[in-house]
Amino acid sequence: MRVLLIDDERLALLQLEKMLRISDSEIEVMSFQHAVDGLSKAKEWRPDAVFLDIQMPEISGLEAAEWLHEHCPDSAIVFVTAHDEYAVKAFELNAIDYLLKPFTAERIRMTIERLHVRRSIASVMAGTVESLQQQSVIHCFKTIRMQSPGGIPEIPKWRTAKAQELFAYLLHHRGIAIHKSTIMELLSPEVDKKRAMTQLYTAIYHIRQCLLAMKMDVRIVNASIQESYMLEIGEGVTVDVEDWEKGLLEAKEREPLQYDKLGQLLNEYEADYLHDHDYVWAENERERFRQLWLHHARFFGQHLLKEKRLEEALLLYERIQAKEPFHEDEMLIVLVLLDKLGHYDKVVLYYDQIKASFWEELALSVPEHIQKWFKSWKQKH
Repeated sequence: MRVLLIDDERLALLQLEKMLRISDSEIEVMSFQHAVDGLSKAKEWRPDAVFLDIQMPEISGLEAAEWLHEHCPDSAIVFVTAHDEYAVKAFELNAIDYLLKPFTAERIRMTIERLHVRRSIASVMAGTVESLQQQSVIHCFKTIRMQSPGGIPEIPKWRTAKAQELFAYLLHHRGIAIHKSTIMELLSPEVDKKRAMTQLYTAIYHIRQCLLAMKMDVRIVNASIQESYMLEIGEGVTVDVEDWEKGLLEAKEREPLQYDKLGQLLNEYEADYLHDHDYVWAENERERFRQLWLHHARFFGQHLLKEKRLEEALLLYERIQAKEPFHEDEMLIVLVLLDKLGHYDKVVLYYDQIKASFWEELALSVPEHIQKWFKSWKQKH
């Protein structure tokens, strides 16, 4: 096992190297006092594990870990510190382990065991990861879910709400480099820069661990000389909202029109984009998808009416009304469909609902042409 040590304290570095060699004679160890030199060697040497001191003058251990996640993603991180507060933070970062100075032989042994277990798991995963990364789906309608090939959509087990929102934000802007300052302003607007940066590293680490656990070929990479993050999706992963929008356009543009496919896609719209999360920054896209659904639903609704598929038309127009409750023409369409299908009690009930909605929410009476239709209908029934 290859192990690389980075610590600006020479005595601590020598002590750790000696104890590692004593604990496991097969370990190859390389040590560096300067973080830049150590990271450069890590990129070339590809160590199985990197022991990082958290407090260093050139680059902090947290920043070094961030660089390693990008350039040496297979290297396990073990944080080293003399302060309990940093040990706790390292633990929150979900590192493979952390060590408090001064070191003990027993504690070093435990760390080595953890590293060996991680290598064994990684070896098993390597044989199956390619197949697991085929045809995975990230679902964004209603709530964020991830679906592996042959599986069902699952809600990821996010460690924190910040990690969940940051993933959603990067997914929303996938393929675009987002500056760290923008992300910190989004997640931690009232926190000082140093603490906000730590929270950012924590959230990024948690996201990467979550993606690994869900077996998704999705990466968060550093861009613009380490000042930005960008989410990249592998070829074997699709996003449901992208597929859905492409499907709508194809179904409507083909000759002859694929009405059945269009109806299927409209039914797949179970709820708005990121509906359960209610992120303010997603509202424009949420509204865009809502209007896209409404436009195609009205188009398909006219087809159903023309084909006299009245039951299907009623269900569709009720959904349209739920999204735009004060659209007068569609109110009348629903009333007419209820009448034609013989749902006379529902005609009265629906008209009463219209009346209550207009008065309670708009302080207005029911539109005159709807009142006239209902009055005429009552006279006949």
